[in-house]
Amino acid sequence: MTKSSEKRKQIWNPQNRGCFLIFVFLLALCIYAVGCYPAYAALKTRTIYQLYHELENMKLSDLDDDDIDTLNEFQKEKFEVMVTDEDFQKIYISRNAVSRDYIDRFIKNRQEEYTENAKVMQRNLELRHVLILKGKIIDGGHTFYVYIKKDVQSGIDIIKGTTIYFLLIVMLDIFLYYVLSQKGKWETEKQSKQSDYQLLESQREFVANISHELKTPLAVVSSQVEMLEIAGDKIDRTYYYSSIHEELDKMSKMIGELLDFSMLDNQMSAMEMSRVNVSEMVEYLLLRYDAMFRKNEIKIEQNVEKKCFVYGNRMYLERAANNYLMNAFQHTKQGKCIRVTLKKVKKQIRLEVYNDGELIKEDQIERIWDSFYTTSQKKTPVTSENNVRNAGLGLFVVRKIVTKHKGTCGVSNQENGVLFWIQIPELTE
Repeated sequence: MTKSSEKRKQIWNPQNRGCFLIFVFLLALCIYAVGCYPAYAALKTRTIYQLYHELENMKLSDLDDDDIDTLNEFQKEKFEVMVTDEDFQKIYISRNAVSRDYIDRFIKNRQEEYTENAKVMQRNLELRHVLILKGKIIDGGHTFYVYIKKDVQSGIDIIKGTTIYFLLIVMLDIFLYYVLSQKGKWETEKQSKQSDYQLLESQREFVANISHELKTPLAVVSSQVEMLEIAGDKIDRTYYYSSIHEELDKMSKMIGELLDFSMLDNQMSAMEMSRVNVSEMVEYLLLRYDAMFRKNEIKIEQNVEKKCFVYGNRMYLERAANNYLMNAFQHTKQGKCIRVTLKKVKKQIRLEVYNDGELIKEDQIERIWDSFYTTSQKKTPVTSENNVRNAGLGLFVVRKIVTKHKGTCGVSNQENGVLFWIQIPELTE
């Protein structure tokens, strides 16, 4: 599973949906805050043009009661309206308009600004915004001047006037949330099916590989038993018995790994979690294998930071670290070095196990985490007392354990060797 798909899965986890819904709502508010004024201004501009169109259809030289009622209806919009004749005598003035001096100031002294092709202009003053239309209507050979102004400084008016716009934004965000949540569910289901398929394939591959591995010791045992029956006392029976015992021991270990493979998920699903001191755990493992490393002339460098705590299961975390150490041991030649580092990195506990040796081929980087996958670089343990299990489940088990602890693991080729790492969320004291 890719990192991006893991993040999407975390986003659509039930406990995160509430946070995401809040985010969607805040996003709607931000979009509304940015777009409410343009939407309100556009709405009022349309209303101003509608009013001007009504004036064009009226007989301005002789307004009747119906005309006055129609014009008064627009006062709900709190427009400032002035209509004068060519002598600048008032034809209609809204209750928001003012005196004769006002008419002279905005119409008579600026009559050149009035045109038949009237357009609404927007002016941004220091403390407010206004919409202004200056039009000239020719009716029956007479000229009439029309001045319409709308002050849009009132926040309450803007909110009232853009309610539908706000609802549209909210509905769009809800729709977006629904689509993304469904997509998240579809991806989660798809990933779950892929994971089930990959697990099934992994199980089939494991059974096929272990069946292949069992054929060799079974063939050896069969041939040696047959030789004991045929040759009787003419051969070294002690050698043959010892060889048979060794091959049976190999098969026993393989079967043990097979049982581990089948029981791993069930065991970890019921594991008990508690505070684990990873620093003490790593120091214990290094002390435990110190004699084995010395015997095989492998140098150990360690840099273990104190008081590194996580919330987890000590037994399984120890097993994961142990598998890394044994994997490093199996790929490190005599005289070479293994370097173990434990440190805190951005509220994560990071364990690194580096070993000198051959690099991993790029096409094998992902496959090494598969069950029962081995590479030609792996060497056989020096003695059976090392208790190194070689059935190819080590890294597969590491990934399983780390995932159960909500952590990540990986590997990278270095200049002269290979670095394996684990990161698990830190448990603060």
